[in-house]
Amino acid sequence: MRPSPISLIATVVAISAATPATAQKSVADFYKDRTVTMIVASSAGGGYNAYGRTIAKHIVKHIPGNPTVIVKNMPGAGGRKATAYVAKVAPKDGTVILGTQPGALVEPVLGDPKKIKYDPATFGYVGSAAGFTTVCLVRSDLSVKSFADLQKSEVVFGGDQLGSTTHDHANLFRNVAGAKIKLVKGYKGTKNLVLAIQQKEIGGFCGYAWASLMSRAQHLLKDNIVKLIVQFALKPHPAATAAGVPTIWDFIKDPVQKQVAELIAAQQVFGRPYITAAGVPADRLAALRKAFDATMKDPAFLADMKKSRLDVSPTPGVEFEGLVRKMFTAPKDIQNKARAAISG
Repeated sequence: MRPSPISLIATVVAISAATPATAQKSVADFYKDRTVTMIVASSAGGGYNAYGRTIAKHIVKHIPGNPTVIVKNMPGAGGRKATAYVAKVAPKDGTVILGTQPGALVEPVLGDPKKIKYDPATFGYVGSAAGFTTVCLVRSDLSVKSFADLQKSEVVFGGDQLGSTTHDHANLFRNVAGAKIKLVKGYKGTKNLVLAIQQKEIGGFCGYAWASLMSRAQHLLKDNIVKLIVQFALKPHPAATAAGVPTIWDFIKDPVQKQVAELIAAQQVFGRPYITAAGVPADRLAALRKAFDATMKDPAFLADMKKSRLDVSPTPGVEFEGLVRKMFTAPKDIQNKARAAISG
């Protein structure tokens, strides 16, 4: 005897209704009594570290099963070291979340693809906590007081490695806006660059996130140790603009060079990115995305971020993944010019 259409519909509805609950139970069972490691692809003391540790503190209550969440710093190569670790070594079960740097994800577009040990298209994209605007700063005791001055007189700047904003933005501004920057590489994290400024090892550096400056190193401005000479983002930052900091677009005259700079700036929309390894089961990735989104709205999290003066302008995982993929479709000639501009 064949089942009636009504009984078939009822069966389908029952199965559909049970599926989310079953998946949620499965995820909760997996994470119960486990430890989730939040890897931060920078040294302790910088902006990436502050974001990662604050998110880790609050996301724990939004992950089903209430696992323990610990934080591990893994600085190096502008986030590429930690990103390669997650791609090649870390468990692919959803117990590792990486807070990396945007440059590490767009390396195949803007770096040397032959040196890349991972495929960004395969990662699980959890979400981005904020976009960001970066600034260049110079020591106040130098004769260079503005970006226009920097176009005329050479200053030694510090930076990390290729893929970090402190490296890439310094080279970019030299190549597309005529800044006379002599870049010394190898400073791991903005904490070490701030120290180098204070010890007068370097004359300045670029690629410092506005939010990090305001939350971690505002004394540089209050004590007149540095001057801000330019800001960099697709759109001007209201507070930076109010402080009289010009945008890099005021100094780039060539339309092709402007397209190059815009491609570099696009990655700052997902300025605080969080990913998982490839192969994480879909239900666990979905749970981590949901937990991340809930954390971004959590009043206690937002209070901590406000107290630390850290911006929160989140991008959900699916949208974040789409933005990364869009960069890979930029015209090849612009990709090549952008790669050359930040490399040296």
